[in-house]
Order: sequence, then C-alpha cells, then structure tokens
Amino acid sequence: MLTLLSLALFLGSAAAGILFKLTCRPTIEHSTLKKSNYLGQDIPGSVGFIFALSYVLVYVLVIVFEKERPQAWFGPRESLLILVLGMCFLGLIDDLLGSRDAAGFKGHVKEAIRGRFTTGFLKALGGFLLAVAASAPFSQHIWELFLNGALIALCANLFNLLDVRPGRALKIFFPLLAGMIALNWRLENAFIPYLLSVGAVAIVLFPGDIRGKFMLGDSGSNVLGATIGLGIAVGAGLWWRLGVLVLLVCLNLLSEKYSFSRIISKNRVLNWLDSLGRKGEKAPWANYN
Repeated sequence: MLTLLSLALFLGSAAAGILFKLTCRPTIEHSTLKKSNYLGQDIPGSVGFIFALSYVLVYVLVIVFEKERPQAWFGPRESLLILVLGMCFLGLIDDLLGSRDAAGFKGHVKEAIRGRFTTGFLKALGGFLLAVAASAPFSQHIWELFLNGALIALCANLFNLLDVRPGRALKIFFPLLAGMIALNWRLENAFIPYLLSVGAVAIVLFPGDIRGKFMLGDSGSNVLGATIGLGIAVGAGLWWRLGVLVLLVCLNLLSEKYSFSRIISKNRVLNWLDSLGRKGEKAPWANYN
C-alpha cells in the first residue's frame, strides 16, 4: 500500500509541477519576479512557489479520496505542509521585498538591534517559529521541540546560502532526499510518499534551474532545506540529530566569513560536480556570493 501511494504521489506531484509550470508562465515571466543572477542576467527569480501549489493540490486530493481517516489528525505530512507553505511564503516575501543592504545573519541581527527589521531577519525568525510548530507532533519534550525546530530552520537557511548557482541546491538535495527516504523507511509511516512529492516537483524544476532559465529563489531553496531537515528530525535518533545540528551551526557560521562558491571553485572535484550540466560562463570573482 505504501509503495502504491508513493508511486501515485510521485507521479501526481510531477504532473502538478508540470501543470503549474506551464499555467503560471505569465506570472513566472512577470518583471516583478525578475532578479539578476550570478552572471548579471535578469531571469525569473522565485519559481520555487510551484512547490507550494503542487504540494497543496496533491495533499487536498489525498484527503478527499482517503477512505480511512488516520487516528492522528496531525502527522509528518501535515508538518511538511506547514513547512512547504510557510517557508515558501517567507522566501517569496524576501525575494520580492528584500534588499542586499544587510548580508548574513549577523547583518540582519545588527539591523534589528537598530530598530530596522529586514525581511531577512523576519524570514529567519518566522522560519524558526514554523519549524518549531511543524516539530510539535513528534517532539516529546520542550527541549526536543526546540532541537528539532533549530535543526529544520538551520537546514532551510543552509540551502538558501547554497542556492547561488544554477542547479547547486538541487544537486545537493537529490542525494540527501534519497538518504531521508532510507532513514524513514523503517518507520513504516506515510511520510515517505510526501517526501517523494517534493522530490517529484524538484525533478520537474531541475532542467530549467541547471540551465539558468530561472532561479528557485528563497521560496524554493527554503522548502528544499526544510524538507531535508524534517526528514532528519522525524527519522534520526537523538545523538544523530545533535551531531547534525552542530554541523549545521558550523556551516552557517562558516558562511558568515567565507564564500561557499570560492571554496567549491578551489576544489577540483567539487568544482567539476558543481559545474556539471551548467551552461554559461563563470562569473568574475567579484560577483561570487
């Protein structure tokens, strides 16, 4: 039954992703959503909103046609619903209204201390609150609630930091998603089909993203990271979650001082993997984020 549901949601989500990608083309190509990429080209910059539309459509269809109602009214799939919708909305607000005057978490905190609340700061705060709310069904203690919330929020922010080159975030997302499916397989819950739902839409968006036709934007990268973070929070043991949290804290702090693009470009293997399938010339060093 789980395999059949997984296949149905995967194919249904892929179809929904293609549908919204085609029907929302006027919105995608609207000048409001245009942003400058790493080469200085103006392209659609917030196509990640398709994750939210597709997941909601599939979720509603499953609820309508579900014959047996689950005993628990709120589970991992509802947690993912909160994260997909909430992270997508916060990311879209930052994509549309955010500015580059304040960079990094430190910059946003400094602005907040001065009484100027940037969209980046509101996204970080809102993302953490969303992550805590989404963690409620599977957190037994208050400290565990905040542990899971921090893990999900930091993972979402990390993918946001990685999504500065075509295809980079999705190249990292796909193997991690496979890991999340393997991690949660033993739980025999209905969470895996919904992980596949997000993965199916990611596959639909990958060709356009890797070719630089559009960018996922914060609205998409936040969803990718939150999905992986939720998979870890649901399926991993306590010590593994603590270890991942420490790693995420270190990587997020590292990004405050060093450019991931510079680090990748100086490693032959990482640079080859990062550039694989990408079209266009590399940006000058001064344009690296």
